[in-house]
Amino acid sequence: MFHQLKIAPTSMFEADVNCFWALEQDQASYNREEFVPDSYIEVVINVGAPLMLETESGLLELPRAFVNPIQNKPLRFRAAGLSQAISMKLYPWAVKPILNIDANPSTVHVIGLDAEWQRFADDLTQIVAHRGYAEAIDRYQEYVGDIAYRHKHDVTPIRTAGHLLRRSEGQIRMTELAAQSYLSFSQFERRFKQYTAVSPKTYARIVRFENVRNALMMNPSGRLVDLANDYGYSDQAHLIREFKSFASCTPRDFAANASADFEHQKHEYWSWLLKESLQSVRTA
Repeated sequence: MFHQLKIAPTSMFEADVNCFWALEQDQASYNREEFVPDSYIEVVINVGAPLMLETESGLLELPRAFVNPIQNKPLRFRAAGLSQAISMKLYPWAVKPILNIDANPSTVHVIGLDAEWQRFADDLTQIVAHRGYAEAIDRYQEYVGDIAYRHKHDVTPIRTAGHLLRRSEGQIRMTELAAQSYLSFSQFERRFKQYTAVSPKTYARIVRFENVRNALMMNPSGRLVDLANDYGYSDQAHLIREFKSFASCTPRDFAANASADFEHQKHEYWSWLLKESLQSVRTA
């Protein structure tokens, strides 16, 4: 079973939040997945079975509400049963303005949120159980609206630069970004890292990687030399080296696995849709 819901943020958050999403997935298929880096920070509310993170020391059970900062390598999350989660997908500069916490990863990468968030996670779990994901996402947006932007943060130059960087698909020069932010390069680099916990150059690399990853998922047989040219790599070898540094596998290996996962999820989705349709017929 695989079911996902994605909802755009309200106008209040559109510069800082990409979307809110909900996921419901059976334990076996969820636990097969590896979560590769992308250009977002996730604020995850687990409303299903206990969730664990694979670490060098073994499995670590995660709190109900946690932040997954910018990744630089794949992570493996493991569910103890049916995986059910709701998440706010943030642009990385938005962590301080919205949550008023630093975006720096913890020693185990993820950041557990405070007791108030954990109580909210319990409330959201009940909403999902009794009224569904759409209403739970509405409540999530309301909750964030009540706590966001309480403190003054001069994030506008970094927010503007971040969106420019994303629109350029990670290919804009860092000196140009700094100039458009009306900051010296050292000031720009320091302030960008203060908000996002990564340097602008590293973020540009992640954005390029994410675009290549998405292209391979859409067209697993795409030519790497063409992707290297399209996304600003010096050559195919440069693309492969950068891809491996974030995905811990070659682009071709990733494409093969992604294609198999896509077919599996497509089968699960159609099975779920058929089940829902039959249920509707029976209750009509």
